[in-house]
Amino acid sequence: MAYEVTATRRRPQQFEDLAGQEFVAETLKNSIKTKQIAHAYLFAGPRGCGKTSTARILAKALNCQASSEPTCTPCCQCESCRAITNSSSMDVIEIDGASNTSVNDVRQIKDEVMFPPTSCRYKIYIIDEVHMLSTSAFNALLKTIEEPPAHVIFIFATTELQKVPATIKSRCQQYNFRLVSTERLKELLSDACRELNITADDEALYWVAKESGGSVRDAYTLFDQVVAFSDGSITYDKIRDKLGLLGVDRLNAIFGACAAGECENVLSQLDSFLQSGISIEQLISNSSEYLRSLLLIKNGIKKESLLGQSPERYSAAVLEAWNTVQTERALSVFLQLYRDIRYSISPRYELELAFSRLCWLRQYVSPSEVKVAIDQARALLLQGSGAPQAQAGAGAAPFGASGSYGSAVSPLSAQNASSASSFATSKAQATSVGQGATAQMPQNSVASGSYAQAAAPVPAPNPASFSASPSPEGASYGSFGSASDAGSNSQSAPQMSPADSELAAQNAMPQGMHTFSALMQGAASGENATPFYNGGAVPPVNTAAAPDSGDYPYDDAGNPEDGSYPDDEWSSFNGAQSDEELAESFENSFSQQKKVQTPEDVHDSSQSFTAPDGSPMTMKFLFDSVVTKLSPENPMAGSALLQTGEWKLNGNRISTEIDSDFQLNSIQNAISSINRLLTDLCRTPMEFEITKKEIHVAETHVELPAQVQLLCSVFKGTVVGGKK
Repeated sequence: MAYEVTATRRRPQQFEDLAGQEFVAETLKNSIKTKQIAHAYLFAGPRGCGKTSTARILAKALNCQASSEPTCTPCCQCESCRAITNSSSMDVIEIDGASNTSVNDVRQIKDEVMFPPTSCRYKIYIIDEVHMLSTSAFNALLKTIEEPPAHVIFIFATTELQKVPATIKSRCQQYNFRLVSTERLKELLSDACRELNITADDEALYWVAKESGGSVRDAYTLFDQVVAFSDGSITYDKIRDKLGLLGVDRLNAIFGACAAGECENVLSQLDSFLQSGISIEQLISNSSEYLRSLLLIKNGIKKESLLGQSPERYSAAVLEAWNTVQTERALSVFLQLYRDIRYSISPRYELELAFSRLCWLRQYVSPSEVKVAIDQARALLLQGSGAPQAQAGAGAAPFGASGSYGSAVSPLSAQNASSASSFATSKAQATSVGQGATAQMPQNSVASGSYAQAAAPVPAPNPASFSASPSPEGASYGSFGSASDAGSNSQSAPQMSPADSELAAQNAMPQGMHTFSALMQGAASGENATPFYNGGAVPPVNTAAAPDSGDYPYDDAGNPEDGSYPDDEWSSFNGAQSDEELAESFENSFSQQKKVQTPEDVHDSSQSFTAPDGSPMTMKFLFDSVVTKLSPENPMAGSALLQTGEWKLNGNRISTEIDSDFQLNSIQNAISSINRLLTDLCRTPMEFEITKKEIHVAETHVELPAQVQLLCSVFKGTVVGGKK
């Protein structure tokens, strides 16, 4: 008897023999039992998964002569069953769609379907690779498939379902075949070994099953090749040596050297592999599979059918040397290498470069790990900044996880975290200066930026004159002009008022900041340590380039110079006024503007209440806490809260007003977040309510300045808005 390959010898003959296609088998059997047999079937799926075998089994089930009607279990012994198995039946016609693609072939089928079967119940047409038919052939077949004679059944098989026209699909019952699992293929190979009286290692059979990619026919074909050189005993070592594979032991050796950073040893082993006849493509493929298995093991997957080897066979040294991110990096290097070698001047050079890179893989740090390290460093810097804790009245709970407003939230990047730490320290040390006066530092000045800082800088006192001293509240306060250094600073540091001291503290130079020599002119002679007195330039009217404004009847604001509109900034100016008087006038004007413009003063309310746990709360504390916590997640709403009016408490409801419609809408969109923050802070359900502030403008007639009147006359316009 002639030799028969395993794929042909073990072709399924019953629905129960179909491996991995239980859904298809059960559906076809039920349709036969209920006599609901369709006139056209479409079997789609990858190669070697049983499409043609299922078509033959269905043909035998419909035409089996051992039964008076279609049966689910054909006998495979009658003349009809044997003829279908041998592809010699006159009523079951198998057509190769790849070689019969023309419309003339389809016309021949249309002529033949009119004749009844000779010896079977049904005339069945099995067309393999039906997607290879031409468009004209498909169109010619449409009418025949839609309404064929009662004794005709069409069975189409294809591996590329997307190429079959939708008009054909809609006329057929479609069955999708799936790839077979590695475990099921290993069982089929074990049965084949028992039939042939061959011994085989599980590791070798797993390798054959995994290499087949889910195709039963590919598994049997590779199995026949392995049996041919195994002499009745199949082992993984024989497969590795005969087929030119690296094997897990050799891969453990070379990747172990990579993990240890032994580049010379790695390149030597690589050369020996290539000299033994292993191709570069095979080496890359085996290395990729090895790294993929390592990655699966690192993620806790130890299923032998998925790894292809026992998990214990993989090097423990490599698994310990590389973490998951580094293993992913190694796998991506080899996957990219396989794509690059086709365009390289030397694939061997590319391979050696890839293994050389793996030798320093232990030094690789992913961007995510860098980010985590930077975040941890930033947290440490902000914790060590020394920012004072917020005091919201006696017994108020500290805000933030670290008890410091300075480390509660921070949008600072890594490169300015150090300077932010120094800045926070200098702010904390300068909280109290001058004549024993104390000034509360804005509680979110470090984290989200101080919204109440002065608009113009002022000269900072000598940092050496600040001496930190602990306070009962835990904040670090300083004193300016202490007894120990009063002598050294008596001339260089002028006496400052409490208001000036507060401005100086808010604008103090961060510690460690480089100071340019141009800004220190005159410091040695006891003069001001900056060429810009009091932090600003000399007024324009005090410079040589200033025009003569004596004849001009209006000031810079467009108001008449007749005294009806007092000039808050330079009303007392005259040619004989000294620089000190000018500076004092400017400081007084600036202090008044700051009191009006600073939103912090509006919320500095003494209204307080007691939380359920007994902790006293103030509206100032609630306002600062909500703004600080809301700003990182919703900057627009946090900025809008700074412009709200005074917060008023009525039971469990806090109400306020705001001028802008845009800011009102921003806050209303964040009401749920604000209510949540207030509830957490007060430890009781709270509600936040905001309304539009009604502005009553008195109708007054103001004469327009001459400049505005001139513009209106030139451009033929009118003034429709604005404020004085």
